[in-house]
Amino acid sequence: MLRPHEHRILLKTGRFISPSRLVHHSLNNCFVINTSETFPSLTNGVKINKLQVPEVAQFGSPVVLDCDYSWDEKKDDGLVVKWFFNNGRTPIYQWITNNKPQALGILKGRLNLEYSASQHNNSKHRALHITKPAPELSGDYTCSVSSFNDEDSRTKSMLVYVPERSLNLRQERSSSELMRVSCSAEGVYPQPEMMLLQGDSEINNTVITVEKKEGLFNIKATSDQPRLEAAKEFSCELRIPKANYTVKKEVVYYPNSRGSNFESSSVVITTILWFILDTFSGKLINYYCINWYR
Repeated sequence: MLRPHEHRILLKTGRFISPSRLVHHSLNNCFVINTSETFPSLTNGVKINKLQVPEVAQFGSPVVLDCDYSWDEKKDDGLVVKWFFNNGRTPIYQWITNNKPQALGILKGRLNLEYSASQHNNSKHRALHITKPAPELSGDYTCSVSSFNDEDSRTKSMLVYVPERSLNLRQERSSSELMRVSCSAEGVYPQPEMMLLQGDSEINNTVITVEKKEGLFNIKATSDQPRLEAAKEFSCELRIPKANYTVKKEVVYYPNSRGSNFESSSVVITTILWFILDTFSGKLINYYCINWYR
């Protein structure tokens, strides 16, 4: 069985043969095609209708990659579903109809092999149910569906991001005239961006440092500011652009604070949006927006 991205020889009779058998046929009776391109199925045997791979997945949250296909079992036989990772030559998943699916390579031990994407026996194990996505699973996924007479494949990318393990915004005295505002986040993937703000304006003289440790990123933003004469709001914004992820922390600092302690502060920890749906009618019945202050 040939893999995607390999060449096959198509005879003018409509039959495929391997290059090793070309010696038995005249070159005038055949031509070469590249199966990595999309061509109409000549035998109406196998066709991938839709490849569903989430562009972004969160670390630790189960995710399904589905490969929906059609196959004329009356005209064809020997259906095999394979998944490949980052153009690798060895499959990371294989399912032959009427057999148990196999998780291989980087997906070994990471799949729910009992998952069924369909009730039909010829497509029930077509999908990957990854139980705990991790950053190393970010990349290109190729679904290849082949039979004795036909083959089709498609590729899509997925990014597995890791939100911050912690996000801290603090102030401390730098000198008699200055105070230092710093924000730090740990355990993020992929590489994040960070910004300090005073009110609604970005602080321009911010120093950003990034460190990679055990595959995850730690980031810190620091800025020296004139000592306060009145209460001011500072905030820190952490972004993971590739994952369209943003989190923000805000603090109100007051003058006459001592060291890293200050007289009073209000930290907006998070904003929780609750959408409660009526499970019977599907209508939105309540909307809550809760600002949790500490």
